[in-house]
Parts: sequence; structure tokens; C-alpha cells
Amino acid sequence: MKIKKFLAVFFIITIQISFAQPKVAPTNPNKSRLNYPKNYENQIPSYNAPARIDIQTAWNFIVSASFIYWQPEMVGLDLGYISSNDLTNEPDRVLNFDADYCPGFKVLLGTHYDYDNWNVNARYTRYHAKEKEKREENIILHIFSQTEAISQIETIWNTQLDYFDIEIGRPYYNGKHLILKPYISVKGGWSKQKYKLNATLSTVDQEAFYRTKTWFLGPRGALDINFLLSYDFRIFANTSISILYQKFKTQDRFISTFFPLNFTTNFRTKTIQLTPFFEMSPGIGWGSYFDHNNWHIDAVAAYNFLYLFNQNEFLSVDAVGDLMMHGLEISLRLNF
Repeated sequence: MKIKKFLAVFFIITIQISFAQPKVAPTNPNKSRLNYPKNYENQIPSYNAPARIDIQTAWNFIVSASFIYWQPEMVGLDLGYISSNDLTNEPDRVLNFDADYCPGFKVLLGTHYDYDNWNVNARYTRYHAKEKEKREENIILHIFSQTEAISQIETIWNTQLDYFDIEIGRPYYNGKHLILKPYISVKGGWSKQKYKLNATLSTVDQEAFYRTKTWFLGPRGALDINFLLSYDFRIFANTSISILYQKFKTQDRFISTFFPLNFTTNFRTKTIQLTPFFEMSPGIGWGSYFDHNNWHIDAVAAYNFLYLFNQNEFLSVDAVGDLMMHGLEISLRLNF
């Protein structure tokens, strides 16, 4: 009985000691400019230190200009195939549409807020490319004929992509050398594409023309990762994903004068879809303050990867081919 009483008393005392809170010396308000809340000494704060560019001037504006040099690729733009006379030793060969790199640009305007160090940016991207391909081979292209070979074919592909991003986020330190910036965004824009084919089939000219117009709008989530190096250099990887509501207007026109298929087709259609849009940009950057921390300049070299699903409506009422772009980006940003 005595042992049970002793254990009960010991258990009660142990619980009181375990849940008792130690006294903390009060903070001297004369030594700090922070406005501590009531009972601050009894709270456990959790706060990621902000990693914004903190210039001394009161404007807190951000301007940026980027030069982009991308190569577009579209699934489903094959020029046809060359039929082999000996499939055992040489299979049929597919001719792809070879696109070149084309220039474009980005511009950005943003600001930092003192309220919790939030950052708001508005970015506009413009990329217009025109590609040509000409072949003089015995090509079979099902648009014109399933069996007859084309002696000459010339194709022109115009792709125009204009879009904007309005984003809000907060960069913060996740370590001494690691800066993270998660943010939410809205992406919207429009795109125009034209695909024209001129072919000579049995000495007779054939023509096919396809045009697509589309606009899109939707939410975007992103994460910027920066790892700080020595001498103000850093490496980074920026990624984002968007889900876009997209509406297409498509026009197809086909003219054939190949005897006995002398006919013309011309139709228009409207379709809608939800389109995923992935972006990724690894690269290296350098930034530094100058003029007594009144200005900050930042230079960036990155390689962009973009993947936009289901953009090819040239040969079908439904979009069946994805649009991809990749290439170099050189940026210069100024905080003032």
C-alpha cells in the first residue's frame, strides 16, 4: 500500500514538472524596434526570413527585359515518307519538318511590398516564328495521295504565341544559401498558327492550307529555386505548371486538280479544351547592389523548356499534336 501511495505521489509530481513552463526573462523594449505581442515569451515563433532585393529607395520597382531564342517543334508536322523498293534491306523513311531557332522577347514590370515582403510581377512574352521547308524527292503524303509520289513539296509553318503572367509570391531563405519562391499566378494569352503545303503531283499543282486561332486563360503555380554561390553568383531552376481553358477556331482548305479528283474542300470549326502547360528554366545568374544600395542589377542566362499539350488541329477536328519549344534566354533586371 505504501508503495502504491509513493508511486501515485511520484507520478503526480512528475506530470507537474513535465508540463511546467520555465520562466523567460522579459524582452527589454528599449533594445529592439519590434513590436512584440502580449505573452511573446510564451510563444514559439516560426518565420522564414525574407529574401527580397532590399534597396534603400522608396520606389521598389522592378523592370526586366529578356531576349529569347527558341526552337519550335510540333507533333504531326511530318512531310510524308519515302517508300522503299526493298523493305528487307531498307525500310521506309519518314521526312520530318526541321524547324530553326527564332528570336523573341519578354518584358516584366513588378514591385515589392513592405507588408510581409510580398512580390508582384506582370510579364509579357512574345514569340513569332516562320519556318519553311522544301524537298524535291518522291514523297508520299496522305493529304494528297495514298499511293502517288510527290515530286516536289514546299511547306510554310507560321506560329505566333503571345501570353502574359500575373504572379504574386514571397521569396524567403530556407537556409544560408538556399532561396525559395513559391507563387501563384494567372496565365492568359492567344496563339495563331498557319500551315501551308504546295505540292506537285503528276505535274499538277496541289494546295492545302490550315489555320488555327486560339485564346487561353487559367491558373498557374510555380516554384523558383536559387542556390547562392560565391561572388554574388547563383544557380537556379524555375518550374511552373498551368491548367488553361482554351478555345480554338480552325479553318481547313484543300484544293486538288489531280484527275479525276478535281475538288475543293473548305470547312471551319470551333472547339474547347483544358490544356496543361509545363515550363522549366535552369540557369545561372549574377546580381549586386550599387550606388550605396539604391540600385540592384541582375543578369541571367537560362535555357527554357516549354510543353503545351494538344495544339495541332491541322489535320483533324480534334487537337492531336503537342507544341514544344526550347532555347536560350538572356535577361537583365533592374531594381530601383
